[in-house]
Amino acid sequence: MFCFQNMISMQNKFHLIPDQLSNSLFFYPIFLYQFNISNLHIIINMIQIKSFTFNDFQENTYIIYNEKDCIVVDPGNYQESENLEIKDFIEVHNLKLNYVLLTHCHIDHILGLKYLHDKYKMDVFIPEGELEMYKSSENIAIMYGLNLYNHLDSVQPIKSNTKLNFSNSQIEILNVPGHSPDHLAYFFRGSKVCFSGDVLFKNSIGRTDLPGGNYDTLINSINNNLFTVGDDTLIYPGHGPSTLISDEKNENPFLI
Repeated sequence: MFCFQNMISMQNKFHLIPDQLSNSLFFYPIFLYQFNISNLHIIINMIQIKSFTFNDFQENTYIIYNEKDCIVVDPGNYQESENLEIKDFIEVHNLKLNYVLLTHCHIDHILGLKYLHDKYKMDVFIPEGELEMYKSSENIAIMYGLNLYNHLDSVQPIKSNTKLNFSNSQIEILNVPGHSPDHLAYFFRGSKVCFSGDVLFKNSIGRTDLPGGNYDTLINSINNNLFTVGDDTLIYPGHGPSTLISDEKNENPFLI
């Protein structure tokens, strides 16, 4: 099993987080490719996926949509230009925003909640075990100088094993703690895609040195919960490019 110290020698393969970011913006994976997925547009079976990369954390926000409806996973839109970008996409495609799903409640994944709720009045589902973390988001935002952040009070806790539906696809909710205490992943079995938040990345894993994080728990979550969705499942992570489960089983240095 690889550990963080052993990976330092592999800097030629990975981009280490700049010191000024690792000391303050603490939501990145251990390693992160310099990869921006804005304007990535994928069609898989009956759903389409639009990807954005938002805010200084380079967080991935996803719109999953069909011909008339959409849902958003982890809205990280923060600047006004980012708000307009996501709004324009929804309105140009004449979509109804049904609800928003959060994989976890770190600040980089929730920055756009209030903007979207004010505009579209949709439901917001967050991991049940991270409600207290979510309530502290205003203090976290102040701590990191995110002065544009506005907090949304009206959210609905959701549990793993709950099943939601979208566009004739059933969404299975997987409990994958370790990066955060009650981290969730959203698996579209019919389309073989999974939105994994900050649990698993291309050739990397999420950080576990944050409050509520635990390395052994994360590895267990990946091996016993996330990897069960099938080798041909495409992972859409919270940062960086998408990846296949099979590739991570065979190539991820933290997991082989």
